[in-house]
Amino acid sequence: MSTSPDTPSTALVSLVVPVFNEQTGIERTYQTLVALMETHGCPFEIVISDNGSTDNTEAIVQHIALRDKRCKYVRLSRNFGYQNNISVGMALANGDAIIVIDSDLQDPPELIPQFIQLWQNGYDVVYGVRLKRTGEPRLRVFLTMQAMRVISWVADYPLPPHSADFRLITRQVRDAFLQLPERSRYVRGMIHWVGFRQIGVPYTRRGRQYGDGERRWFGTGIFSLVNVMLDAIFSFSLKPLRLFSLFGVLVMLGTFILSIFYIVLRVTQDLPAGFTTQTLISLFHLGVTSLGVGILGEYVGRTYMETKQRPNWIIDYTLNFDHEPGISIPR
Repeated sequence: MSTSPDTPSTALVSLVVPVFNEQTGIERTYQTLVALMETHGCPFEIVISDNGSTDNTEAIVQHIALRDKRCKYVRLSRNFGYQNNISVGMALANGDAIIVIDSDLQDPPELIPQFIQLWQNGYDVVYGVRLKRTGEPRLRVFLTMQAMRVISWVADYPLPPHSADFRLITRQVRDAFLQLPERSRYVRGMIHWVGFRQIGVPYTRRGRQYGDGERRWFGTGIFSLVNVMLDAIFSFSLKPLRLFSLFGVLVMLGTFILSIFYIVLRVTQDLPAGFTTQTLISLFHLGVTSLGVGILGEYVGRTYMETKQRPNWIIDYTLNFDHEPGISIPR
């Protein structure tokens, strides 16, 4: 367990804010976080990680960084996905404690002082637990909650259900996290996997507070949810392969019992050849085979992606950091 500082005035807290097309809300998000941290009274920095925004987000954050050196800005060369965006923000943060919070502030920043207090009490990871979600379409809430339940059930390593990326981690945890080289990343699962002393803080996730962002959810959002779920399942579990093996055994057992049943009927009754039965069995066999190949393909495909050893992100430039973007950063 890491040693926490004696007083808040001696510790630097880094707020990592991932953004993508947040031109209408990023200024107010910055002001809200600054006001909160200044009230709390501990040194802080705000690390804004830009996932290749195509609107005016870049210019707005540049202006903020020029007038406030506590605002650090890193821009990626393109959109590398949300998981990599928060990863690079954590990698570049200088704080003794690092807090990830989305720019739309659906996760309430009012919990940050509680996170910091729990950290000072000795916890290395303080993560939010979404007990309820308000201000979002019901279908989206339902699908998201069910996906989180599936991920928690399938994972070989226990992952707390409904945990959020809204969390505080110590620098020691961050350094341990950066040793994980996966290309298919599920950050909250990786943070839980590294261990250390962890605690959850329940809260209600509210509707989007600031900005528009890219919120065409019924399309790209569903695809992203499925992609996150698959990354989480295939990165943290062999259960799909085991379940498929068990399913294959059950199919073989059922086929054996059915064969005995048909032999008995054939001996005791004059049955015509069953075209329908043969067709159904053939289609069932084809479905089972396709499912097995698909599951195996997910693992093989991810293994192939890992062997390429491509970086998880590429930095375009940074502002207000002590080092240049070309410096070697674990990733």
